[in-house]
Amino acid sequence: MGKEGWIIGKPAILLHTSDAGESWERIPLSAQLPGNMVYIKATGEQSAEMVTDEGAIYVTSNRGYNWKAAVQETVSATLNRTVSSGISGASYYTGTFNTVNRSPDGRYVAVSSRGNFYLTWEPGQPFWQPHNRAVARRIQNMGWRADGGLWLLVRGGGLFLSKGNGITEDFEEASVQSRGFGILDVGYRSKDEAWAAGGSGVLLKTANGGKTWVRDKAADNIAANLYSVKFLGDSRGFVLGNDGVLLRYVG
Repeated sequence: MGKEGWIIGKPAILLHTSDAGESWERIPLSAQLPGNMVYIKATGEQSAEMVTDEGAIYVTSNRGYNWKAAVQETVSATLNRTVSSGISGASYYTGTFNTVNRSPDGRYVAVSSRGNFYLTWEPGQPFWQPHNRAVARRIQNMGWRADGGLWLLVRGGGLFLSKGNGITEDFEEASVQSRGFGILDVGYRSKDEAWAAGGSGVLLKTANGGKTWVRDKAADNIAANLYSVKFLGDSRGFVLGNDGVLLRYVG
């Protein structure tokens, strides 16, 4: 945000910059931090929101020197209380997230490590809410559409969109041409235009909000798995792959 930025890494390390990356300061971390840091988001001047793979969410407003918990318990503790609530696979939960994504308004969706259910959290809620997956195959990744709804990827290449623009367990499958390769991430540039990326250079585009997808040939000759799609506004977008592959959106 502005010239402010954050980096998390393994082994546990947290870095902060206030001058657009010209210099970095290492922020000390508590040894009692539950889990490994998997996500951080700059939310304002000297402010950020951090998530661990055990579901802890912390916020800071003083450059990371003090953190306040936004949830009252880890996901494991939540599932121990709600294991009889009908969440399939909760009893096999290993205690960590596979993926976690944040919406612009501060909501989170996370996929369990086995991909057999997912969880959501909204600001003000005391703990994560578990949800049964609405599809037969295990979940690969989930995230937020530009209209506030959810997208869901399953292992094997399927892509599903939630009905409506809120948190739900009701999904419809979209028509995709992934050539049999798995899709690993989706990024929305606008409510209508979005891009999906996956194994063996698969790059897909939709111009109707995700109802149908067509293959883009820009990455056909790239021998890499593409695993992250990010848009920073309408005109700046990037696709990250293995072996140092980085694609830039040019409109």
